[in-house]
Amino acid sequence: MTRFRLAAVYAGVAMLLHAGMTFAGEAQPAGLLKNGTLTYCASMDAPPLAFYDEQQQPQGFSVDVARDVAKSMGNLKVEWHVVPFSGLIPALKAHQCDLIIGQLFDKPERREIIDIIDYMYSSQSIMVPRGNPRKVHALDDLSGQKVAVINGSTMRSLLEKENDKLAAAHKPPMNIVVFNTDADAFQAFRLQQVDAYGTTAESAGQFQKVSGNSFEQAVTGFARIATGIGARKGEPLSGAVAKATTDLTKSERYTQMLGKWNLENERF
Repeated sequence: MTRFRLAAVYAGVAMLLHAGMTFAGEAQPAGLLKNGTLTYCASMDAPPLAFYDEQQQPQGFSVDVARDVAKSMGNLKVEWHVVPFSGLIPALKAHQCDLIIGQLFDKPERREIIDIIDYMYSSQSIMVPRGNPRKVHALDDLSGQKVAVINGSTMRSLLEKENDKLAAAHKPPMNIVVFNTDADAFQAFRLQQVDAYGTTAESAGQFQKVSGNSFEQAVTGFARIATGIGARKGEPLSGAVAKATTDLTKSERYTQMLGKWNLENERF
């Protein structure tokens, strides 16, 4: 009788182990570029969200979110595919990565071609030299000035619309100077090759901090918008990411991440 009971116990344990392995396998979404790995496309030039530190290690709030999402989906390894911001969506659609993360604003025109799973808010800012010598207090004060932006950014679209308003008011338009990366745009601003620099409030705050307050934010906190992770439409990964980010944004881990990067005001 004891032998039968032991046999039954062993059989039960074997079934549980088999079930456990099945569940672990199912925890990994189908269709990943690499088995056991979640590959993100990111521009990696947007502190404090996604950037490389002095040791060339990925850092930032969005990087922390990316790792948390990967961990929740079967403890996946994270790899990075660095792409200029304007090339992120084409790279995703070309299957060069599984997901996009960074300063991807949730806009209707983007939702027509990809899924976006929100995890934070973001807003815009105009940086000027310390003391604001040109007295910029609103976007129309940039009339006739050279303003640096990055290609494909919301800021570029906002300033182009502002130029339409300036033209209607018979005022000189801004000279919008377009760069491929935030780092290049900020460098041009730092070297006084442009009068102002338009970027997200998060990046502006970080650049202001590392520059020793040589610059200031003249117009800030406008055009607030949800920001998310991009996924290809209709793929299982999109639903898995939605569940992972929902769980994350309700957790204490999320609060700690926001505090770590001084982004408490951008809570989703």
